[in-house]
Amino acid sequence: MVLADFPLLLLDPAHRTAYDKVTQWLRRDSVQRHIMQRTLRRPVNTAVTRDARLREPVGNALFYPDQPGVVAALLADYGDPDRRTTSQVVFLLDFSGSMRGARMAALREAFAGLSGGDLSASGKFTRFYRGERLTVVRFGERVLEEKTVTVTGPDDLTALARTVARGGYGDATAVWSALDRGYTTAARELAVDPDRSISLVLMTDGENNAGLAYAEFVRRHQALPAAVRAAVHT
Repeated sequence: MVLADFPLLLLDPAHRTAYDKVTQWLRRDSVQRHIMQRTLRRPVNTAVTRDARLREPVGNALFYPDQPGVVAALLADYGDPDRRTTSQVVFLLDFSGSMRGARMAALREAFAGLSGGDLSASGKFTRFYRGERLTVVRFGERVLEEKTVTVTGPDDLTALARTVARGGYGDATAVWSALDRGYTTAARELAVDPDRSISLVLMTDGENNAGLAYAEFVRRHQALPAAVRAAVHT
């Protein structure tokens, strides 16, 4: 577990009086108690009785590493292919005609970054890792294509990127049909591995104008097993 420190600093000495007033207010018992109740953060003021959920010790917490190499090593260990991971993300991508041009270019660029193409400081930490299971569903007025890979190396990410790069636009936008497909896929995966953590990511630029109506989607969603409804979020 890593702790990050975000101090409140005075940048302009001319405002020392206001700064002192704010810090004194923040340290009041009533304010510290309010912050704890609203945000579930441990109060700085030790005189404030902690919420029952905050009374356990935090354990062996460390401050954020000051060397990029340490972070890189931790991320590499997280993506160790010899370790069993149970995470899966189902991407539901709008390939209707309105996504042509700049919008699709932006979507593909974002996906390429997740696949390791973004070499910026932030991009290095927002990408797919070995062991993760990824599903891409392209949709227009209906589901156009679905592809699932378990990331073992660059070739798997390349195959997924090709799916996103492929054309084949639809004439309309079936948002609820796509989301229904996502939950069906998640239910199928959870039936095989109940411990798997699955999330759905829906990317669209328009409103539903084809396929399932919202009421029908809700009916189908409510018919899913309770465990699926509770565990899988969009």
